[in-house]
Amino acid sequence: MTDTEVDAPVSLVDRVYAELREAIVDGRREAGTPLRLHELTSEFGVSLIPVREAIRKLEVERLVEMTPNKGARVAELTVEDLYDSYRVRASLEAQALRLAFPKLSPEDIVEAREIVDSMVQAYDHDPRLSAELHRELHFLIYDRAESEWLGYLIRLLWAHTERYRRLGTPVPSGGDLGGEHLRMLDALADGRIEAAVEALQTDLEDTADRAMVRFTRQQSQDAAG
Repeated sequence: MTDTEVDAPVSLVDRVYAELREAIVDGRREAGTPLRLHELTSEFGVSLIPVREAIRKLEVERLVEMTPNKGARVAELTVEDLYDSYRVRASLEAQALRLAFPKLSPEDIVEAREIVDSMVQAYDHDPRLSAELHRELHFLIYDRAESEWLGYLIRLLWAHTERYRRLGTPVPSGGDLGGEHLRMLDALADGRIEAAVEALQTDLEDTADRAMVRFTRQQSQDAAG
């Protein structure tokens, strides 16, 4: 058996997972939509095994729900889940920030500022790139905590909350997007860890509130027909 043959099934799983996840996150596959295995195998041109594995990964992220005798469906969006997931994120990410703080170098802070600048510049013309840079910024810091469990749990929650984040009404400008992040970095550079934690938690609360506004507005529109 060649290396290519060994790697191929993993690549198929990753491809199906990535494409299906993106469709769920951006709303092309709406909450509650059934995910029928045989339809997905035809759509992606693969066997049942990669589809099952991809759905299993999405279930771990709670983007997909498995119902007895009914199979898989896209997980529902709820107000309770929105705030619960962001509340847990705020707690875990604050802990990661505190653990990372004594291990952050001046070079890390400089790199983080450069990422914020790039994130702000990309915001208006390439929102997806801006989102990727946003993630890169946070995990540059969190990974300095050197905690495998914190890193795993935070990444899991980031994956789950991505749908809610994209629901959020846009911030007024890229500059506003960078505001709390720069405040966090300024506090870290000055040795004020609790001020950095406050800036981080404010950013998460604002994101959750924006998502809440958009979510409840959509619910009202759906109810009105």
